Amino acid sequence: MPMENQKSDLLKRMENWQIQLEDEWSLEEIQRVLKVFDTLAEQTGTSSIPQLFNHQITILKHSGRPGRVGRTKGNEIILDDNWTDWTFAHELGHRWNNAWDRLPEQRLHQSVGAGKFEWLKRALRRFEKWLERVFKKFDVKKKIDWPTLWYQPGSAPPPCGVDRNFNASEDLAESFAATIFPTEAKTRTNNVATRAIAFAKSWDWSTTFSDYLQTPRGQITLQTIKELGSNNEYRV
Repeated sequence: MPMENQKSDLLKRMENWQIQLEDEWSLEEIQRVLKVFDTLAEQTGTSSIPQLFNHQITILKHSGRPGRVGRTKGNEIILDDNWTDWTFAHELGHRWNNAWDRLPEQRLHQSVGAGKFEWLKRALRRFEKWLERVFKKFDVKKKIDWPTLWYQPGSAPPPCGVDRNFNASEDLAESFAATIFPTEAKTRTNNVATRAIAFAKSWDWSTTFSDYLQTPRGQITLQTIKELGSNNEYRV
């Protein structure tokens, strides 16, 4: 099949799933995007992509910037030039969370008791960043990072560890990506546990579970995906 015809067929498939592309996307990129959706459906048993995203349109854009990360705002996912499949899956998790008015995020952190004292920690983290700015004015290049102020993952191990930027939204997005790519999640959590020895015991779920989908976070995320992706009457 000619490349243009193949690309047209793939775009039609995405259109049926209410996925819109802005800017120019190569055939390889389109194939990668669809592969992530196919893997999502395979891993979770999702039969309706539109239903999973609450029958809302999802728009994919290029940022035009070098890098491997992405950003999600509302129904838009914006990817850097060298985006990875994990990056896209992570941003798709944010998009899913937005489509359901953050219901998946709420279910996840409530189920595992995550985010304790977050109201206080947020204020202290703002103070932490203010101190960094003050030091910078005096030419003191000191990064202030108190692990005590990090988001508390609760009673279950996080998918791939936490850092100063981890919060309930990132928790959900990482759990969504780990549900799609459980093997990569296992590698990532091993790497994080190696770097953060102090947290290895509580973070490295690979020593207890053979697959991310067996972990408490994996099971909760999978259950929510199945519920929201199959009940045609469920909307927010």
